[in-house]
Amino acid sequence: MKYPFCYLLSGIVLLFLSGSCNKADDQAPGFDMFYQREFFIPPGIGIFDVHHFQMENIPTTYNQLLDQHGKKTEDITGVITAKGSIGGTFGDADLDFIDKVSVRVYDESDPSDWIEIAYRDPMPLDPGNNFALIPSLADAKRFMSKSRFSIDVVLWLRNTTQEESQVRLDLQMKATY
Repeated sequence: MKYPFCYLLSGIVLLFLSGSCNKADDQAPGFDMFYQREFFIPPGIGIFDVHHFQMENIPTTYNQLLDQHGKKTEDITGVITAKGSIGGTFGDADLDFIDKVSVRVYDESDPSDWIEIAYRDPMPLDPGNNFALIPSLADAKRFMSKSRFSIDVVLWLRNTTQEESQVRLDLQMKATY
């Protein structure tokens, strides 16, 4: 071991390069699909029930995006959630009554067959007007490759709601190839 400093420096450089290669692998090619839906959380709903807010018959624009990118549905390896958030539409909602959230996609013809695409558990005690959702690793291609899909936002509450809250769900899905 004549030059230990050189070996140490070489090891650090290799670790740095291998770490940056992993980040490039995370950036799989694909196209984004954006969805935004508003819904109301009514006053007076309690903590002892699970509350479902279903939004049905949402156009996916999947086929238009395939044409735009010159791909076929066989080329798409999966559709995953890239980002998601829920927030007050007018910036005045206080969402501290929410304990946990699950965002699910399903086909309108069979609401019992669903996939969780994003969640938040546990929720921060004081999320304010907006909070980020955690994307799941589930492949939603079987729902998102159709012309229309449905979303179910499931809420578990820590407090009874005191007033009506108009909120917006923002989703960014990524079709990878």
